[in-house]
Amino acid sequence: MSHLSSLSNSSRRDFLIRSAASCMAGSLIAGLSRTALASVHPALSARETALGFLSLLGKDQTAAARIPYVDARRPQWHFIPMETRKGLPLREMNPAQREAAFGMMASMLSEDGFRRAVDIMAYEAILLELEGPAQAKRRDYQKFYFAVYGNPDPKELWGVSVEGHHLSINLSFDGDRVVDSTPQFFGVNPATLRRDFKTPDPLSADGKLPFAKGKRLLLPEEGASYELLQSLEPSQRSLAIFSEDCPEDIQWPGQPQPVPATQVGLPSSEMNDGQKQKLSAIIDAYFSTMPAAVAKERWQLVKRDGTEKIYFGWAGGTAPGEQHFIRLHGPSFIAELCNFQTDPEGTRANHIHSVWRDLTGDFHLSIPS
Repeated sequence: MSHLSSLSNSSRRDFLIRSAASCMAGSLIAGLSRTALASVHPALSARETALGFLSLLGKDQTAAARIPYVDARRPQWHFIPMETRKGLPLREMNPAQREAAFGMMASMLSEDGFRRAVDIMAYEAILLELEGPAQAKRRDYQKFYFAVYGNPDPKELWGVSVEGHHLSINLSFDGDRVVDSTPQFFGVNPATLRRDFKTPDPLSADGKLPFAKGKRLLLPEEGASYELLQSLEPSQRSLAIFSEDCPEDIQWPGQPQPVPATQVGLPSSEMNDGQKQKLSAIIDAYFSTMPAAVAKERWQLVKRDGTEKIYFGWAGGTAPGEQHFIRLHGPSFIAELCNFQTDPEGTRANHIHSVWRDLTGDFHLSIPS
């Protein structure tokens, strides 16, 4: 995949999607121009890239990567470092297989989301450099796992996941329709880089990725949340800040389903028009990692349920560098960002977890009543 080093981020994503789809016999999208490809629904591109990816695997690889849709492993997820996970890891793929795997991942994410996911993978090399060679097995930028659930078919239920440390992307499909895109998890450590780094490029065997001092992943949703908090009047702020103590992490980490919980914070119904726009900007930041069609469908659900029913909550400190926790909670979703942990060099509040979950049931599964 060394030729990818010379391409722009958007060209990389488009090339990988077309390349993976071309491995599928009779592909509808492999030869499309960039403009035409942009109009393809992500369910179709995900189906073709998933089939292309599977077509390149050997027998043992297929056994690891292809999992029945109703298998108990499908709703198992987590973002912590683990010895092994469901699916086939990048480390066990040849270059053509990795290219197809990344094409499948690209079809599940927007350009911004794809870049974020690749950077999170590369950050494992940063953690290895900071923590030392004894952590080589734990901090491995190729220890990310790709899985296809069921049969990617226009008439069947099926799904795709990409997961590793600080990354969990899960899409569920009913034929060529996206029926769930959660849990959606991104994490980063260090959140703000204290010096320059150069890591291996996960997309290119001989490429390198430069990361400059001060770079901050996950900035959009966190920055938009700070903007809303700072716009609040004292009476609104006292409602929004529901606790002076910052939780140590997001709720329900690794649990297959979120648990219905009481809304806390400031309701949108008590915000002015400018503040409501800032609230929408936070939601847009979460949706920006998803393909445009998925983001549009998510917004339709949010508006159907009533944007005035969304609560904005904050816990912990409010000044830069202080531990903080942010929660958006609507009738059918909950989004959280937690910046509590220290980085490997001991910098407080420099390790972020960010998640979007479906309160009607992640993985297209109903929450038990």
